[in-house]
Amino acid sequence: MLQQFYEDFDKRILGIKGWSATIAIAAIGGGLQYRIRYLWLFAAAASLVFWLLESIWKRFQYLYAPRIHKIEESFREQKFDEMDPLQIYTSWYQVFEKEGWNIFSTFRLGIVMFPHVLTLIVGTVLFALSFFQIIKY
Repeated sequence: MLQQFYEDFDKRILGIKGWSATIAIAAIGGGLQYRIRYLWLFAAAASLVFWLLESIWKRFQYLYAPRIHKIEESFREQKFDEMDPLQIYTSWYQVFEKEGWNIFSTFRLGIVMFPHVLTLIVGTVLFALSFFQIIKY
């Protein structure tokens, strides 16, 4: 049950990635088609927001990992004396108190960065190029 719960976070994260890519690519394309450079800035900002949101979700997921590891270790070594049952929230909160959100550690993970960093860079570069009139819009 806990393993399924842990894996369900990945489904939510794929949804976040999908929304991020859809909104950013639509804004970048709209900026190109309608010659509105602020849509590129919007694409970059939206990418950053979705990147932060995904980082929060991934960190939330990772806070369950020590409990899963402890359960797996108990089964592997057949040592159930030290394992307290039904302590999912308690163990999550203990890890949270010890480590905190630590969002920026997950923010830098490659699996969290993609596709947000790409659309952030493209939106920012396009906006900067049009702002400094390197490309005329």
